[in-house]
Amino acid sequence: MIKDALVAIGTAARMLVRSWGALGILSLLYLALLASLYLFFATREATAWQLAQTALWAVAAPLLFFILQAAVANFAQDTSRPGALLKRSLADFIKILLVSLPLIALAVLVVYLLNKLQARFPASEAAAGAHAAPVVYPQKPPPTPMHWQDVVFPSLRLLLVGVLLPLAGVHLWLSVAGVGLVATLRKIHRVLARAFNAQSVFIYAVGLLVFGVIPYVLIFTRTPVKTSGVELMLFGIRLGLAFVFTLWGWIITFGALAKLEGGGTESHAVVPQGGDAPLPEAAPSQA
Repeated sequence: MIKDALVAIGTAARMLVRSWGALGILSLLYLALLASLYLFFATREATAWQLAQTALWAVAAPLLFFILQAAVANFAQDTSRPGALLKRSLADFIKILLVSLPLIALAVLVVYLLNKLQARFPASEAAAGAHAAPVVYPQKPPPTPMHWQDVVFPSLRLLLVGVLLPLAGVHLWLSVAGVGLVATLRKIHRVLARAFNAQSVFIYAVGLLVFGVIPYVLIFTRTPVKTSGVELMLFGIRLGLAFVFTLWGWIITFGALAKLEGGGTESHAVVPQGGDAPLPEAAPSQA
């Protein structure tokens, strides 16, 4: 199982470094997404024009996000020519947006319910009695104990919103890019079953380390230096590396999952008139 997953990751990485034109398109889309997010948060709502700009970036950022996901999904399906990649991405992003709406609603519901549960079981209840009779310590007070609420609820949020729902979304996006929206909805149970098999979870875990954990460490880890110019240069290098790891890790994760499913050019082979292509069967997993 692990060997097949690592082979799929290696194949996706080689495909990425050989397709510089497609990588340029993906990089430009990612830069546009980051710029729209920055302008949305940086624009102050003081005048009517600035308010209109904020509304514009608020609409542009989600659209660019789904166009980028459509481009990455189509690139994973061996659409490496820049012109064809951009054309297919603009044609597929609406379908990817539609198939993502239930996942977005489910994520909002999960966060809401977990917040309600956490409010129902506050971590401060265990220490409530301490306020009734204050204790004077001769030295510094002992550290605050860890409560189960501090571990369970953040872990559930991370597992459901950070792993399970994105993993389901990635497979749905790959299926929409490969065989179309209608065929994906007809066989959605098979798509979701493939999303949570052992190989798929392993590939996503490796990808999460590359496109999630490493960029976080690069951005939020400070290198102590005495010169402000050197510190600024190191920060710029860290931002550049975070950009590369985030984008490349996400693309390679998509590509590895597509290769593991037996996707690629087969998905675009023949599309019969009047509907989407049939969903290909998943390749049997090897232990």
